[in-house]
Amino acid sequence: MVTREDLATGMAGRRKRRQGLLSFGHLTDLHVVDASSPGRTAFLWQYYEFENGFPASGRFRPQDLLTVHVLDAMVRKMNTVGRGPLSGRPLDLVVSTGDNADGRGTNEWLAVINVMNGRPASAHVAGGEYQGPQDHAWAPEALRTTVWHPDPEPEGTTPDDWKRSYGYPDVPGLLATAIQPVLAAGSSVPWYTGFGNHDELDHGSAAPTSAHSRLVDRLSVGDSMPLALPAGMSPQRFWKELNDSGPVATDQLLASMPARKVRACAQRRAFTKSEFISALFDNPGPHGPAGHGFTAENVANDTTYYTFAMAKGVTGIMLDTTDPYGSAGGYMDRSQIDWLSKQLDGLSSRSYSSRGKKRSSDTEDQLVIIFSHHPSVSFPGSIESSSSSHDSNIDRTGIIDLLSEYPNVILWVNGHQHRNKVWPHASKHYDGGFWEVNTAAHIDYPQQSRTIEVLDNKDGTLSIVATLLDHSDPTSVAYDGPRSLSSLAALSLELAMNRPGLDLESKVGQATDQNVELLVKKPFGTNDQSII
Repeated sequence: MVTREDLATGMAGRRKRRQGLLSFGHLTDLHVVDASSPGRTAFLWQYYEFENGFPASGRFRPQDLLTVHVLDAMVRKMNTVGRGPLSGRPLDLVVSTGDNADGRGTNEWLAVINVMNGRPASAHVAGGEYQGPQDHAWAPEALRTTVWHPDPEPEGTTPDDWKRSYGYPDVPGLLATAIQPVLAAGSSVPWYTGFGNHDELDHGSAAPTSAHSRLVDRLSVGDSMPLALPAGMSPQRFWKELNDSGPVATDQLLASMPARKVRACAQRRAFTKSEFISALFDNPGPHGPAGHGFTAENVANDTTYYTFAMAKGVTGIMLDTTDPYGSAGGYMDRSQIDWLSKQLDGLSSRSYSSRGKKRSSDTEDQLVIIFSHHPSVSFPGSIESSSSSHDSNIDRTGIIDLLSEYPNVILWVNGHQHRNKVWPHASKHYDGGFWEVNTAAHIDYPQQSRTIEVLDNKDGTLSIVATLLDHSDPTSVAYDGPRSLSSLAALSLELAMNRPGLDLESKVGQATDQNVELLVKKPFGTNDQSII
């Protein structure tokens, strides 16, 4: 455990004095994948350049088959840990900060909900055996070698590049095993969720009105899986023709492409924002809450941001930082910014204007924790540099400055970066600030989550303790013979860890980004008195 005193100095003896105020679990970037969906546009993988000579993980991941298993294993680990390791306080709740469904498929989102609620769960809903890029059905050689095939090659077939060049193993029967429903344990505490760019946009960046999105939506529910572009056509020309064409021309373009027949499945249809929220109200689970954070107001206004009580004296604010106009970066429109300011005003008796003028009210103070999918570094460096054409956006400095106007804001928790990282943000207006904690993804190595505790040190400071959790024991991997849910989750971790070209340090973070105690000034209350 590394103690960080960037924003406040720890006092001797605090470990004997302190009191746990809150303990919760943080999950993010679950990326539950329907690995056989034609909407993944696997036919394009063969045309992409490798990243620094290695396969690009953003396009094909060998572990995509096992995302439901990883989520179940992580929830089981969170249940087993059950409490904050330093405070001993039982977990109050679990929060996911978005990118729940990788391909925005209704089946993927329902699989997430079922895992969290402890119901049988699978993203494979087309029925029958696996039909997709990882089986041994015929595919062009350029596509076939780009994809890892867990089953041994038929006699006379050259192994794919993952096996031949990078040593990936044969795992006989994995395709058949991986598509079976997982008998999920379910969260043992209430769980809440947010909205990520993969929940908002096709492939995480395609605007709903774009040709890209129309293609994905069309392929996802159909019975045709394209295998290659028409002979002699480049990806650049393909996208140009697609962008310039209407529905009839798109049909003609797709008909000119080599393809295989697969089972069509309407459940792969992309969900809308209102359907995302409605599914949560339809499935409260054994521990709730109804809507899992979302409210009737969200349903009425088609918004995906809300406030929620985390513990006595502590309020969470879930933001929606997705850009609906087609960007993977952080974004907030003016109406949400105004809403956020209003919420913070209602939770803080003391705040500061953007010019540093102190403001006071008779509001009852609450500690505030911000949640969002995107971290501050994912927001544009300036409004002018934003990829969005809408001037209601807020830049990186703007969102940090806004939160820094409120001493009650002590923590901002997020994901999106697929890595572990911690940043301090000192306020320009008062002696203190807030911490930002970014947690790694479930889909990519190191596949970790966190428990996060807030403790009152009874000396004018608070400690925020973030502890990483691994979902599996790597020794339980099984290539042959019987396989358990835990062995399949462990296999996913092993596959992710051995991705060629993986920059381990950037993903796992420094010691100062991993298991940490983060000191912050207590924003209200006396030094020897609890704030609750």
